[in-house]
Amino acid sequence: MMQTDLADQRFREMYQVNQRRVLAYFLRRTDATSARDGAAETFLVAWRRIDEVPSGDRTLPWLYGVARRVLANQRRSRNRYAALGRKLTDLDVTVDESPEVIVLRRAEDREMLDAVARLRSEDQEIIELAVWDEVPHSQIAEMIGTSTHAITQRLHRITKELARDLDRTSSGAMRRVVRPAPEGGVGS
Repeated sequence: MMQTDLADQRFREMYQVNQRRVLAYFLRRTDATSARDGAAETFLVAWRRIDEVPSGDRTLPWLYGVARRVLANQRRSRNRYAALGRKLTDLDVTVDESPEVIVLRRAEDREMLDAVARLRSEDQEIIELAVWDEVPHSQIAEMIGTSTHAITQRLHRITKELARDLDRTSSGAMRRVVRPAPEGGVGS
């Protein structure tokens, strides 16, 4: 048998023996849909790390450890989603959907996207992570392989560069500067 065949067989056996227990673990802690998703994600991790999965009596505790981390990730995601929902409902914004406003908003969006596209690729990634994905500076630093302080400085430089670029190229519709999410914002 080839190595992949052995891994497939081992995974199938592990799944058959432990699937109900892992699903039950999730069902005791969350709703049915999230439980099924969590169990599936747990076994996806097991498949990806099949060579690291201990055998015998140690398999189920290992799977429970993965399941615990998957459940924690699900809860964090739900909390971030709920916090964002609260933030959005707390906004006291009157939305003007007149054709003129829609056209102006599209022009502003296009100008901003064009300005971001003119940045160096790593600067694009950093600004997108900080502003659009609201990733904390410390996590961006870890992803890029630098210090949190260096990321904060780079974001400051990038936002200044964007502001200068927008002032230089803007049609007048866009005169605001993007501000990165503060450390400790949503997603931290």
